[in-house]
Amino acid sequence: GGEPGSNLNKTNDIAAGQTQANESCTSAAAADDGTFGDDEDENDTISTDDNSRVSEHEWPECWSQAQVRYFSRNYKWLISRNQKLGCSVCSQVCARVDMQQGQRVSQEWSGCLISSFGRDKAAQQNSPRKKIKEHRDSIYHKKAVEIKEKATQNTMQKHTEDMRKADYASTCNVFRTAYKIGKHGRPFTDMPIDVQLQVLNGVKMGRVLHSNNSCANILDHIAAEMKKKVVNDIVMNERKLCVLIDESTTISGKSVLVVCLRSAISSENPDTIFFELIELQGPTAKDITEALLGCLHNNGFDPHYLQEHLLAFACDGASVMLGRKAGVAAQLCSKFPYLFVWHCSNHRLELAVCDVLKEVGGINHFKIFLDQLYSLYHASPKNQRELTESAHNVGQRLLVIGRVLSVRWVASSERTVKAVWENYQALQVHFTSRAKYKGLNDVLTTVSFVVNLGIMYDALTELSDLSRMLQRRDMTLDQADRQLDRQIRVLESMVSTPGPYTQTAIEAEKEKIFRNVCLHENQRVIKINHGQSFRSLAENTDSHLLSDIKVLQSDSWPASLDIQYGDAAVRRLCQRFRVGERESVLGFREYKDLKASKTPAALKPLLTAVHTIAVSTSECERAFSSMNDTLTDKRNSLDIKRLSNMIFLKCNGPPLDQFNAQTYVQTWLALGRRSAASTNCEAQSERKVEPKTCWSLF
Repeated sequence: GGEPGSNLNKTNDIAAGQTQANESCTSAAAADDGTFGDDEDENDTISTDDNSRVSEHEWPECWSQAQVRYFSRNYKWLISRNQKLGCSVCSQVCARVDMQQGQRVSQEWSGCLISSFGRDKAAQQNSPRKKIKEHRDSIYHKKAVEIKEKATQNTMQKHTEDMRKADYASTCNVFRTAYKIGKHGRPFTDMPIDVQLQVLNGVKMGRVLHSNNSCANILDHIAAEMKKKVVNDIVMNERKLCVLIDESTTISGKSVLVVCLRSAISSENPDTIFFELIELQGPTAKDITEALLGCLHNNGFDPHYLQEHLLAFACDGASVMLGRKAGVAAQLCSKFPYLFVWHCSNHRLELAVCDVLKEVGGINHFKIFLDQLYSLYHASPKNQRELTESAHNVGQRLLVIGRVLSVRWVASSERTVKAVWENYQALQVHFTSRAKYKGLNDVLTTVSFVVNLGIMYDALTELSDLSRMLQRRDMTLDQADRQLDRQIRVLESMVSTPGPYTQTAIEAEKEKIFRNVCLHENQRVIKINHGQSFRSLAENTDSHLLSDIKVLQSDSWPASLDIQYGDAAVRRLCQRFRVGERESVLGFREYKDLKASKTPAALKPLLTAVHTIAVSTSECERAFSSMNDTLTDKRNSLDIKRLSNMIFLKCNGPPLDQFNAQTYVQTWLALGRRSAASTNCEAQSERKVEPKTCWSLF
């Protein structure tokens, strides 16, 4: 009969086919002892389903077709193989499960080894009847039936879950401890100490999973499960997707690519999250494109889904990203024809400032002087200490002087100009105390420099506020368009009406004194043209956004609104974003009738698609900041995959009090991993510390 387990599927199929026979036995004289009427026509045929694999040659050769129908109908557990009888229930239970008091199922019945005997056909027909009845009434068969019924109720699985519930509590405590370490960027070596602390506080922590390696594995598992949930939510709900990327270098010198996603994850409002950090094999656009597509495909975004739902691609203005012929955007557009490419608004704002720097005379000289101040105090702790003392003497709070108008965003330049403005008197005192700073002091105390400082302070204050608003995670494309339009109007107004800091500087120019420091004229210091600088900023700070999006803004609608106003623009947007065209047009018309007081449901898919486009790649910059905080010079041995998981938890993970450890413990145990209460392995030995004699005093 072979191994019972190997024949389990086959015997089940045979039994299923037998129980599907619907013919009724024509004999009314059949009894429970297996007797069978002789008036049955042996030429009757067996009626079975088309899918049944039961063959009349499988049953004993001495049985008629009517007998086969009778026994297979009344004894549904009866099976046959190679013209020998067996029991499907005993075959399933087999010898794998101990019966009570060490008894086991019948090997003959479980292996289909019951055969008929006798000199003639009548005797051969009668011989299996008694065996079938005795097996049906045996305690072995009844016990096997009971085990099978319990198995259908998932009793074993429930029992296993009940056993594991005791392990859940301690394992969840360990997972929360590990999550705290990952969420706050602590080293994995904190795990044993944190566990020891909680054990001393009376918390049950089990006996294993307390090492730094276990902490790293637990964090990898949590990050992987969280990433699966994000992908499943996007794919299962068929949400539109925007991909943001940026390239940088780690402290270890590895070239990496940050991938962020923007989508309406678990809500109607799109959000931007960090997704993965990828190590690049090369700096070319082809390497970046292959790495990006490989990342998306490996994490569950199949090519068909991306063709239908990949909406936009956002990046900075580097030539490798936006090159017209062979850039990353060009290569992606060749694969996804409807892809919308967006240049980060914050980087675009930086380019506008750089254009103003080239057009307006005097700004470059101002930048050079502030860079000298940065080098003076950044490179020398001694100079920084002396400046601190000077600030203390004049009662000022020292602000750190950084770079101005560099590759960093304008908010950092605004902080630098603010530091010079606030520390002006302290700088003058420090320069006066040292003869070698006479040249810097002459420039600092000129009227032209103070006026330039006020003009740049006003301009950078306005631009930095705009930059911070564009960096918000909830900033949408239409909101950014409004912000840019408003800021352009402000800059145009400041051409004729100076800002507050410029007015203060003009008053200081008249009085020849600023912050208790006497000023003087110096023709070598070029004064910035106030009107030209703000006019140039207004011209270069152009929104360059989609003109069709403006029709969705109620404040841009004309006074006399035609019923078909904006319908053509909405149709173009629907074709571009692959949204239902007719429904969106009808929803837009209703939106106009409601005076934008309420958003119709038919228009929401189009608005969600528009809001899915990322305005800025600031989330990539936040990921780089998190990477630099995590991968320090003391933790530079972290591989990129684990570093990516750490950043994912740090950027996207919920607070510790909202972390549901049970979900991740269940998936951890389902993979066959040890629980914290496992006894199948050696517990971690405590680290021996050499005692000190003074401990007895403490």
